[in-house]
Amino acid sequence: MAKGMHSAFLAAKALHIMVLGAALLSSAAIADDAPRVLPFAAHGLFTGDEWRYRSDNKVGGLFARIAADLVSIPTGAPWMSGGDWLVFGGVVGSTVVLSVGQPSLDVRFHYFVHEELLAPNHFTVWNTTGDLVIWPTTGAAVLALLIAGLITGDEFATETALLMAEAFAVAQLYHNMLKLLSGRAGPAMPELDGEYFGPARGYEFWPAGTPSGHMASMYALLSVLMFSVDHPALYVGANLLALAFGASLVGDNYHWVSDVILGAGIGFCVGRWVVRHRSTLYVYGEDPAPLVNLSVVPLLLPGTGGGLGVVGTF
Repeated sequence: MAKGMHSAFLAAKALHIMVLGAALLSSAAIADDAPRVLPFAAHGLFTGDEWRYRSDNKVGGLFARIAADLVSIPTGAPWMSGGDWLVFGGVVGSTVVLSVGQPSLDVRFHYFVHEELLAPNHFTVWNTTGDLVIWPTTGAAVLALLIAGLITGDEFATETALLMAEAFAVAQLYHNMLKLLSGRAGPAMPELDGEYFGPARGYEFWPAGTPSGHMASMYALLSVLMFSVDHPALYVGANLLALAFGASLVGDNYHWVSDVILGAGIGFCVGRWVVRHRSTLYVYGEDPAPLVNLSVVPLLLPGTGGGLGVVGTF
């Protein structure tokens, strides 16, 4: 118990320092920067500069954006870039390849790690004590950032804290929905070898299952920090911290590696999307001119009457 408590406090302290230090140290520099421009304005339902964070509607705006995000993110898929589709395909593809089959590749890898590489009583981060320390401490760090921003009038700190809460909530809703739909058994039930049972039995394995909620939630918070502060040192530090936490989820028998990969992809993309589409650090650019523009116009034809015609520009 003492070892678990010590490891949990170390992990929580690392998160606490990253949340407060990165955001507060960069607030002055960010405040003077002009907003970054997204390529165009069409990004799905409930998007547009009017849906961004507003300092005069902090609480109501937060809950309205969380509800809108659940629709906005999937309906924005047609406007995803080639790089976005590459990330999506890589995350989903690797999850399918690793987790399908009996026993699947990720199950075999999990047993290899635990039987060949780790000692039975190895150092752990994620355990009952760790969960009870890390998540409340992380929440306290975000709350402290919010309070500091409100007291000092630092709008960047206030906005960052609220966007972190937004991304965390959206990642929670997404990953729990997927867990209940996939119904996959976790490492705590080794006799089932990570089999998928679908929505009919998803509730039996919850909160375990695919994807990892720990990884999705952690990456959602870190991703908002990374893309808000936009500093190379933070990108490196946050991703290394997330990588270590992801590895510990496998090592501590919480998740299969494919759960971690999918959870990381969800959290990273949700956090980045929230910053780009809900923060005041960005604005929407002009919509590109359509390749084909069609319009219906009335036509008057001498001797034959009238009708409708389609006129197009290419």
